[in-house]
Amino acid sequence: MTNVASPREISARAADPVSRTTSTERGLGIAFAAVLLVDACFHLCWSTGAGWPAADEYSLSLAVLGFGVDFRPGTLIPLALLLGAGAGVVLARALLGRRHRFGALWQAGAAVVTAGVLLRGLLGLVWAVPATGHVPGAFYWTNVLVYTPLCLALAAAGLRLLRPAERRRPVDRAAALGMPVVLVAALLFGSYGLAPGAEDGYPPDRQLVGTASRYVDTPLARFHFVREGQGPPVVLLSPGASWVAAWMPEIRALSATHTVYAVDLPGQGFTRLHDRDFVFDLDGMTTAVGTFLDAVHVDRAALAGNSWSGGWALAFAQRHPERVSRLLLLAPSGLHRPDPLGWELLKLPLVGRTLAQLGAMSRATQESALRDLFVHQDALTPGLVESFYATNTFPDNVRSMYELEAGLDWAPVERALPVIRQPTLVLWGRQDTVLPVDDAAVFGARLPDATVHVLDGCGHALTLDCPEPVSALMEGFLGDQ
Repeated sequence: MTNVASPREISARAADPVSRTTSTERGLGIAFAAVLLVDACFHLCWSTGAGWPAADEYSLSLAVLGFGVDFRPGTLIPLALLLGAGAGVVLARALLGRRHRFGALWQAGAAVVTAGVLLRGLLGLVWAVPATGHVPGAFYWTNVLVYTPLCLALAAAGLRLLRPAERRRPVDRAAALGMPVVLVAALLFGSYGLAPGAEDGYPPDRQLVGTASRYVDTPLARFHFVREGQGPPVVLLSPGASWVAAWMPEIRALSATHTVYAVDLPGQGFTRLHDRDFVFDLDGMTTAVGTFLDAVHVDRAALAGNSWSGGWALAFAQRHPERVSRLLLLAPSGLHRPDPLGWELLKLPLVGRTLAQLGAMSRATQESALRDLFVHQDALTPGLVESFYATNTFPDNVRSMYELEAGLDWAPVERALPVIRQPTLVLWGRQDTVLPVDDAAVFGARLPDATVHVLDGCGHALTLDCPEPVSALMEGFLGDQ
């Protein structure tokens, strides 16, 4: 006898999402989960120290993520577990349905994972447009050819899986689709709709006690600098995201025996660009160093820098050794290593621009970032905070923050360290929170004629945090000429 379902049973089956999950949707869910599991396996493989297909961990992270992180077990294993969990909830939603006792969890988890891959896919579309910003070459092509198409395909599969089984408000599906769109729109507004107000009225001489601002015009820029003393020339390049006031203690000390120039390069302090096609990268910054030296008629000088500007000084000496007599490098960039994550994120188009502009709009954010550079908090006076905040609101200076982070490739500088023949002083603060103090030993080992000092109780802002020992070491080093 044939069993005939009652109207109630037919209604129950129609309302059961499991019965309405088609074989196509189950197949899409299984494929979605499989891709996530393969990605998790790659992360587990990389956590063992394997760098394939890149030459090293940093290059691998640039190619995979677009910014640098330490691809270590502590970073990669949690990511692999997260990807595995995402695969699990997608698979459960595909096979068990929403009527399972944990069905609401599977549904919500699948919505979150779908939203995540859709967000990555939408960002990938933006990052594929060169006008939105620079990304590493390997990442650009993997993003265009692999990540973005794959993420968009996975998002489409997830949205198909999340569609409601009956006529009802598709809340989960709408959230998975709507939230990534809202976030990308917010980033677009943050990048192109925000305009930090420039503190144009700040007078630089307020912090230049005992000296005065000077300016020299060139086709490239109107350079802001100070000049003090008489004797062999020493040129101090303002630290990254800083200005000449950061060198005031050293200017006073060195000007007793030297002609000291301290200069804001483009994107720093009170220097103003004339060349609107200027590119904030290593070529641009080293060209700017040479342009300034020519403008003030200095053929050859000792060259000093802190942080980014230490790397620029090093690169300039590699390219123009005849113009540099000595190098004084204070916690310099110049090694092919990741910066702190907050800086590395500036590499990403939209993301970096938004973060830089939001930071420029907040005095509190800038002061907090400055304080992280100091061990001696009393050295960071309210006047200095005000001056750093003011200069970091200027449009070219804001732009330089994210463009330099994305455009500075230190790999060729590191490879060329052995060609440096100038005597080199390397100073580092043991409590540096930006560039690890272990890098001092790398410079000491690879530079042919390097003297290295690690200063205890000093942070990254060496020139202001520990002015007495820094000035004394610089004086002694220059006095040996």
